Amino acid sequence: MDRLFSNFDFKVLKIAIPLIISNMTIPLVGFVDNVMMGYLGSVVYIGAIGIGSIVISYILFSFGFIKSITTGFVSQNTGANAFRELFKSLYQIIIISLVISITILLFRHQIINVALSFVSGSGEIIENSKTYLEIRVWSIPAIFMRDILIGYYIGTQRTILAMLVSVFINFINIILDIIFVYYLNYSIDGVAIASVIAEYSVIIFLIFAYTKEKNRIKIDFKSLFYGNSFVEKINANVDMFIRSFILMTCLSYFIISSAGYGDIELAANTILLNFFFIFSHGLDGFAHASEVLVGDAIGKKKRDYLLTSIFTTGKFSLYFMLIYLITFMALSSKLILFISNVNELIFAVEEYIIWLYAIFIIATIAFWLDGVFIGLLKTKLLRNVMIISGGLFFLLVLIIFNSGNHLLWLTLLIFFFLRSFLLGLSLVNTLRKKSI
Repeated sequence: MDRLFSNFDFKVLKIAIPLIISNMTIPLVGFVDNVMMGYLGSVVYIGAIGIGSIVISYILFSFGFIKSITTGFVSQNTGANAFRELFKSLYQIIIISLVISITILLFRHQIINVALSFVSGSGEIIENSKTYLEIRVWSIPAIFMRDILIGYYIGTQRTILAMLVSVFINFINIILDIIFVYYLNYSIDGVAIASVIAEYSVIIFLIFAYTKEKNRIKIDFKSLFYGNSFVEKINANVDMFIRSFILMTCLSYFIISSAGYGDIELAANTILLNFFFIFSHGLDGFAHASEVLVGDAIGKKKRDYLLTSIFTTGKFSLYFMLIYLITFMALSSKLILFISNVNELIFAVEEYIIWLYAIFIIATIAFWLDGVFIGLLKTKLLRNVMIISGGLFFLLVLIIFNSGNHLLWLTLLIFFFLRSFLLGLSLVNTLRKKSI
């Protein structure tokens, strides 16, 4: 075993494996949502949960950088043993997230109506999506607090605790899904209520974290707004918001465009995108490991440690992709049949699944390097690469408008290829600098 894995390999795995386990339970909630809606016997419910989920994900993923930004600042401060600055960063990120949460809740009706106005699905699908979103949006403040807590645990390399928080919340969500829909005969509203209740269970872990850290987190609150520190957090958050917003706009427009090809294509693409989210959340385990180790290396100012961190996390990202791809190809038919017994939908999923296999391969580098550059806190670079890649995606979508679902999948594949290529090129240029 020692010949196969170095001590640093084991260090990466110790960080990544708990995160892979916890991350892969996140899209499993969406998978169970699909199963519960499939249980109701209509593609309308699957399509509605697909649109509802993509809209709420649009909001959450646009601000999903909160966890990564927390990890980046915490890991660099931990590496430099700057614990006062660490907790100062946490407070600043909490203030920013609370402002975002309040703003979203105040304008929730406008956000939902505008989002659904872009969808061309049937009236029944739109109405059910709106029901889901009107309830689900209230979980956002709890989700931001959860992400900050998990980001703190990841940044301090306590990934077992990060895993426990995520797995507990998602397990509660799945159980409540089944109770509300299967036993209490709720429809799409039951899925939304289950998510809200589950997300607020994070309060248990916040109380636990406070009792453990209360002697270390005392700080002069006036200092939070002095100097460049708070501005630095705001700038990093704005950069990452733009980056995440464009990513979710691309994925959301992919689903919206799917609706234009019919309810079957919409349902098929929704199911395939959920499989992609399971993959991406699993791969994020190594991206998070990159954030932690790269940030720690920067804090310690050790170039050899930095290079080893980048190489090792990249190596394991490729290993994970191969294992997932082989396993998914072997089990995909059974998984599709488990989700739905509607023959027309099954045939559609099997027709388009080849594109998903290609995206698994191409997108791996982009996900890994996202983690590397977040650890380096090079948020402007991530923003600029996403602007270029997203711009090309929308240009291609306009060119192939109404040309078929296969070409729609091709545009998504090109989007991920360009991100991987540009980030890879940026890594080479970054590492040539002696100051890194």
